[in-house]
Amino acid sequence: MFTPHFTLDLTTVSSKAFQKFLEDFVAWQATQEPRDIDLTNGWKTITPEIAEAMLLRNPVNGNRRPTLPTVKYYARQMVAKDWKKTGQPVIFNTAGKLEDAGHRLLACYLSGASFTTYVIGDVPEDPTLFAYIDNSKARSSADALATSGLNGQAKQIAAVVSMAMMYEHHCYLATTKKPLPHKVSPHEVVNYATENQNLRLGVRLMSGEYKAAQTVLGYKDIANFVASQIIELHGEEVLEEFMTELGAVVDEPEDGSAIAALQKVLADDERSREPMQKHQVLGHVIKAFNSWKTGESVKRISLKVNETFPRFIGPVPAQQAAE
Repeated sequence: MFTPHFTLDLTTVSSKAFQKFLEDFVAWQATQEPRDIDLTNGWKTITPEIAEAMLLRNPVNGNRRPTLPTVKYYARQMVAKDWKKTGQPVIFNTAGKLEDAGHRLLACYLSGASFTTYVIGDVPEDPTLFAYIDNSKARSSADALATSGLNGQAKQIAAVVSMAMMYEHHCYLATTKKPLPHKVSPHEVVNYATENQNLRLGVRLMSGEYKAAQTVLGYKDIANFVASQIIELHGEEVLEEFMTELGAVVDEPEDGSAIAALQKVLADDERSREPMQKHQVLGHVIKAFNSWKTGESVKRISLKVNETFPRFIGPVPAQQAAE
């Protein structure tokens, strides 16, 4: 039964504690002899025990200094058994020194989750080798969506997924916004998009049926996200009614119209020297939709500094509607 020399709870550890762990590991590493491990080329399952042995072969200052967010990012995928056999290898040189995979091995070691990867153990020794590793353009979420069959709308869908995740995790506040609790991987974006049919439908309808409303809203991602939420909660008929009214030009709007109030605040913001942040525009749209849906008469749509960021209302129960 393997017992790791170090343990660390990645769900609660601070950056300071992680850096202390790295220092302690390096100090311990200096007292250890290299362990026998299989470094022949091929597919291997890396367990925490193997990861510890491989990390002991990681030259001090030979690779980039590990960062906690990246280790947690990889660990989360490994624990969820969502680590794919991409062919990106763990690389050792002919002297048995680790050249690339420090973050992946730390994620395995500290999370206790094994992962399968290709191992290359015979790269020629070269002190400049690290400068050539991972020296390419990183794939974005839009790239991942495009290669998964959503090429025509990949960028728009990626932006909507990002906004949807921020909304779901309550990252939007009246005056500012918080980051997501974890870094989102491209495959998570693909999974989210493929599992949410109404999100994809909202993007398609806004770019085809409701271009006038999209122009009023000013931001494609806001328009697409709003559309997906309305479809999810109320259906396509409600979306059609709301977006058609929003995109229409009315000389004399009805007194107390939530649509007219929204059109005015968006027009004023477009002319403002200090326009709202994008998520604040979204907050105004949500408030306007909720008032429109409930038939509430409003003179002005506003988002107060100290108020909770608005949420889309759901369907009104039949009994409540009758009352």
